[in-house]
Amino acid sequence: MAERRIVAVGDLHGDMESALSVLRMAGVIHQNNSWAGGNHTILVQTGDLIDRGPDTVQLLNLFPRLVQEANKAGGRVIQILGNHEFMNMLGDLSFVRERSSEFASRQSRKIAFSPSGDIGRRLFNLPIMHQIGDTVFTHGGILPAWASSIVHRVNAYATQHLMAYFAGALEELPAVFGPDGPTWYRGYALGAEKTICSVLQSALNAMGAKRMVVGHTMQDNGRILSRCDKRFFVIDVGISKAMLGYQAALEILPNGSVRGIYPSGVQELSESVDTDIDDKRPTAANSGERKRKSGE
Repeated sequence: MAERRIVAVGDLHGDMESALSVLRMAGVIHQNNSWAGGNHTILVQTGDLIDRGPDTVQLLNLFPRLVQEANKAGGRVIQILGNHEFMNMLGDLSFVRERSSEFASRQSRKIAFSPSGDIGRRLFNLPIMHQIGDTVFTHGGILPAWASSIVHRVNAYATQHLMAYFAGALEELPAVFGPDGPTWYRGYALGAEKTICSVLQSALNAMGAKRMVVGHTMQDNGRILSRCDKRFFVIDVGISKAMLGYQAALEILPNGSVRGIYPSGVQELSESVDTDIDDKRPTAANSGERKRKSGE
């Protein structure tokens, strides 16, 4: 099979309408919300589907369906665990929309997100990082300490130790879920490039990767952030209307070209070779430059 395009979408934060809009804009779902990527597309969602907006359950149901539809067509959908999923799994509902009618009570929500709950049973098995070819995806950022092992081993370690913590076999959460773990780390997005780019390169070298793609750190201008000579991309642009209401997706073509997809068109984010792929994309109605409604 020919190499496939990769589409990555950042934090969606409980806004089903905006999520569907950006997925249509990127050409991965049809107008009826079914999989449109055929066997030539891999969709990666880098975490934080939930909280802030009212559509937690709808979004958590959407992605497993797209996984099944993509698998049948020969494509793939990867959902990565974000810190907001993780907080809900721990029973921390600090960013939950109080008026959400999807759960009977806050206690019922906690039960649903527990290891034995309807939602938790799936979330506890989601990866915290994923690698496709020379690109690694995570929610916050992967430091060399977590890059020195094979990616699937880190995911297995995280799942095993998180379950052990909930079973009472561990007194403290594993460090992989701490502030310097892949779901929380912001250093690559916020630190001085003269300091953090060498650290990033060490992590990429350990994983045999050329670039890292994350969400987590919202970009107030609604544009994908490129750092460290196009080796690090931040794709959280505040897609949810509970945040900024911008629209953006990252696209990596088989030739290695990295592009941003926006309602206004496509922007090259890295050097590319000649390609016959049409730059035109369906235009979605932009939500405009809404004022930020709540902090990240």
